[in-house]
Amino acid sequence: MLNGVRTVILDLDGTLYDKRGLAQRMVGRLWWCLPLLAAERLARRNIHYVRYTSKEEFFDAFFTYMSRGHWWSKSIAEVWYNTVYMPAMVRLIKRYHTTRPEVMELIAEAKEQGLQLAIYSDYGCVEEKLEALGVDPAQFDVLVSAPELGALKPSETCARDVMEMLGAKPETTLFVGDRDDKDGASARAVGARFLKIEN
Repeated sequence: MLNGVRTVILDLDGTLYDKRGLAQRMVGRLWWCLPLLAAERLARRNIHYVRYTSKEEFFDAFFTYMSRGHWWSKSIAEVWYNTVYMPAMVRLIKRYHTTRPEVMELIAEAKEQGLQLAIYSDYGCVEEKLEALGVDPAQFDVLVSAPELGALKPSETCARDVMEMLGAKPETTLFVGDRDDKDGASARAVGARFLKIEN
């Protein structure tokens, strides 16, 4: 599986752990702010294929979309996202989810072979989620979320940015993820290999 590979770039949510049930638990935990949850989903769809020049520009657009047509302001959406939504997700991951053994074996094998490892997520709180799963963030060479790079998966530019952080070449890079339309598309956009994690 790792033959000829020098760099492994792993997705987090749905890949390091099986995220089935997480969305329902988020609704159950945050039932009192269902309109904000729906606005978050819609905002992601609205900016899915837009490339911004920075993390700040991305989130400015993201929270603008979240507040459009609602009573809450952009700043309220931002505070809710950072102090309610993402912390709730981390807590639920810690309580209900565990790592996939096969993915942890892949990580261990990659470490044993001296390969470079990165986590490339479509969400933030990467380090916090790893710690919630009992995974040491220090074993990865790069921890990054797509919004930090100005877009969402499967942005070709963001995927290339991650590879540049590692000094990686497409022909020796393996993307690992649970979604072909995001992780697989990211790999194909830069000419890298892709391993899909199935539920």
